[in-house]
Amino acid sequence: MVALLICSVVFQFLAAYLSFRFVILRRLGKPWILVSCALLVMGGMQLYSLSVWYGDPAPASVDLTLDGIGFAVSFLLGIGFALTERWYLLKERLERRFRLIADVDRALVGVLDEEKIFSVVCEGLVREQGYAIAWIGIANSDGSITVVDSAGEGQEFLSEAPLSWNDTPEGDCPAGAAIRSGEICVVNCVAEDPHAGPWRSVAGKYGIRSFASLRIDVKKKRPLVLSLGSGREDAFDRLEKEAIGAMGYCVGTALLSAKRHEYFVSAKKSYGDLLHSQRDGVVLIRGGVIVRANPAAVRMLGYPSAEELLEMDPAALFTDSGSSPGIFRILRPGAEDRDPFLITEMQRRDGSRFEGEITATWVARGARNEEGEPALSGPLGMLIFRDVTLRKQTLEELCKERDFSSKILDATGVLVLQIGLEGEILLFNRQCEEVTGYAAVDAIGRKMTDFLLPEPALEFHREGIRDVFSGGSPTAREYALLTRTGEERVMVWNYAPIPGPDGKVKSVLAAGTDITERRRLEQAIIGMQKMEAVGTLAGGVAHDFNNILTGILGNLDLARKRLPPDSAAVAPIGESIRASERAAHLIRQLLEFSRQSSLERRVTDMGKVVREVVHLVSQTIDKRIDLTGFTADDLWNAKVDSNQVHQVLMNLCVNARDAIMEQLEDGQEGYRTADGKAIWVRAENVTIGEEYCRIYPYARPGEFVVLSVADNGVGMDEMTQRRVFEPFFTTKRLGRGTGLGLSTAYGIVKQHEGWITLDSELGTGTAFCCYFPRSTGSPEEVTPVPGPIRYSRGKETILFVDDEEMIRDLGVQILSMQGYRVLTAGDGPQAIEMFLAAGETVDLVLLDLTMPNMSGLEVLERIRKIDPRAKIVLSSGHRADEAHSPERISGASAFLPKPYRADVLTRIVREVLDDVPSFPR
Repeated sequence: MVALLICSVVFQFLAAYLSFRFVILRRLGKPWILVSCALLVMGGMQLYSLSVWYGDPAPASVDLTLDGIGFAVSFLLGIGFALTERWYLLKERLERRFRLIADVDRALVGVLDEEKIFSVVCEGLVREQGYAIAWIGIANSDGSITVVDSAGEGQEFLSEAPLSWNDTPEGDCPAGAAIRSGEICVVNCVAEDPHAGPWRSVAGKYGIRSFASLRIDVKKKRPLVLSLGSGREDAFDRLEKEAIGAMGYCVGTALLSAKRHEYFVSAKKSYGDLLHSQRDGVVLIRGGVIVRANPAAVRMLGYPSAEELLEMDPAALFTDSGSSPGIFRILRPGAEDRDPFLITEMQRRDGSRFEGEITATWVARGARNEEGEPALSGPLGMLIFRDVTLRKQTLEELCKERDFSSKILDATGVLVLQIGLEGEILLFNRQCEEVTGYAAVDAIGRKMTDFLLPEPALEFHREGIRDVFSGGSPTAREYALLTRTGEERVMVWNYAPIPGPDGKVKSVLAAGTDITERRRLEQAIIGMQKMEAVGTLAGGVAHDFNNILTGILGNLDLARKRLPPDSAAVAPIGESIRASERAAHLIRQLLEFSRQSSLERRVTDMGKVVREVVHLVSQTIDKRIDLTGFTADDLWNAKVDSNQVHQVLMNLCVNARDAIMEQLEDGQEGYRTADGKAIWVRAENVTIGEEYCRIYPYARPGEFVVLSVADNGVGMDEMTQRRVFEPFFTTKRLGRGTGLGLSTAYGIVKQHEGWITLDSELGTGTAFCCYFPRSTGSPEEVTPVPGPIRYSRGKETILFVDDEEMIRDLGVQILSMQGYRVLTAGDGPQAIEMFLAAGETVDLVLLDLTMPNMSGLEVLERIRKIDPRAKIVLSSGHRADEAHSPERISGASAFLPKPYRADVLTRIVREVLDDVPSFPR
């Protein structure tokens, strides 16, 4: 019961307090004081009852029902007044906010400066119990926010808080979230809301407990953000968010109006400045009269001021306005058939005339005075004209010069292009059209680098153009030009700068001379010279190498003879002998390539040679490859060394076989079987004319027998074709070739006064054609070579002359084992001295052709003078007729080529001593 009384007293006094507060704050009228007094009286009575209860702890009777009803009434009154107080506080706060926003909106009326708008908004939102802080920022492209204006007691917050709108944690602040999402971001409890994480500590420092941020978009500008901070929590409810949204719309509208005003003012000022600074004459026409003229028009027409032109008929500016339909159309608004430009005579105030270029523009637009009332009606016309008298004369002269220059450019036979600052083609003469296949209209305006230059030439071209534009004087450059068909033409380019009126280089003149045919001829000549040089080098190397091989083979023969047949060393020595013979074979191929080997040329049936080669190759070639031979029915004869021609065809067939096998083994282009793979060997007649010789400078006109070997194997790329005839160059796998086959074939064909051509395409196949001069004779019968003859041991005296000590020692050992007495000499003078000293006891002289101090031929002549009957054998790493004529070596009894084996040496010596016929070989 006591608790009910106490609670009733509290609620009654609370209701009385709030009732008096409503009256004082004028929320309710003065009659409401009676209610307040009644509540106080009821509270006093309850308080009295409570004091009586304390004075008499055991009252006679207690009515609990009445006390409960009194408590309920008191509770309802207290709670009702409290809720009413809460409602009034919310209503007053919202009224203040809306009044604040309305004041700011009214303050923005007529403000057309952006900075002033920002200041009005920020300062208006923080005054009269407004927000603790208000600021406006701009969202930068790098993710940061720049504050443009702020107001309020918490402005120091901006200097410490991170302001960002990117995807980092700092960008998750209310301002950043609002910019990214485009919606109002509200944080009603800084201490708990995750969006306020970056601002939490700083906001607490300055007493800011809630935030609201709004993105403001202005056309063609970076987004803005309006942020508000309040000193209490839950400051931004739904209604306040709507109010803030309305505030943002008002700010955006004000900024857009300011922007439009700025554009208008700028455009109006620019229009006036443009009109006054225009170098052409400009007059404005409305209602059929001139209403405005710029200074250039006044000066050009010879009037003292613009006022004299006002209200004048614009037709009076032209001399033949009455008879010219062009002037009539250009001065008539809405004429659709008028020319955009018209050149006609105009007259000045004093009656003088000048050639004028005129254009007119008409706009359907009314005019109003300062009071906004219509002043003039009809469309507004703008007439622009300029004096082109001098220009017309200059153009006529330039046209004459242009025609003359064009004739010169077309007659020079040189490609001439004019290149602009951006690399575009400005001039493309007739030679350019003929060489490239592009018409000038298709080339002008495009860049050379886009369609006229292959990839390797791009940097050369750009470097030359850069040098000219930078003020340099580049030397002539050589690079290719690409034609419309894809052909590359070699050009030599020269550059010259073309300056503009200011003296700076505005374009470049590029003159190109086509040297494609010259370069092809040079390459052919260089290739021939290179092959000649390699041949000379090969011949020089062969002599020394043959001397070395002579010593190696001779000593190996001696070693094998001195060993018992069952010795373990016999087999290695035999392998060494075979390796040395292979080396000797390579040297012979080098000599044949260098054309330093002799030819036994006879009139030969070339068809027979082809048939023999086809038969031989067919026995050894892979049976899956089809080998076909063809000879013309009326095939001519040729005077050739049939053995060497045989070797040429064999080398070409082996190369063809290897090309096909390489494709099959690698599985290129899906070939894993030999189906369709073939080699064709043909012998045909051909007559070479002058046109062919112009294409192939190393050819010569006449009648020839052409032997060709073609295959459909792997083929060769361009780089391989350039080097294919070089000695030791090979694309075959290790162990499959020495790189001398084609070089030997090249040398043999050249030695027969012919030539060899190559036609190949990668992945398609290869064809070699060998040209041999025709012979009108008949084939000769070949005498068979007699079989080997056994020779007996000797006891004669032999003078062995060689500058190589190793060969001298070898000769002494070989000949001594055969019973001969051997004298040795290291050079020519020593040999002559020993021959004189020995007298008639010397039965044979074995003489090296190449020696220091005195050559072998000189020694031969001296010995012949001493003893004309002396038997002399010449020896050399070259054949007998490689470096000397047959007449000079005819005094020798025999010739012994190096490298030689021991049995060959003893055979030649025995034959000469026994006077058996022996010929140089």
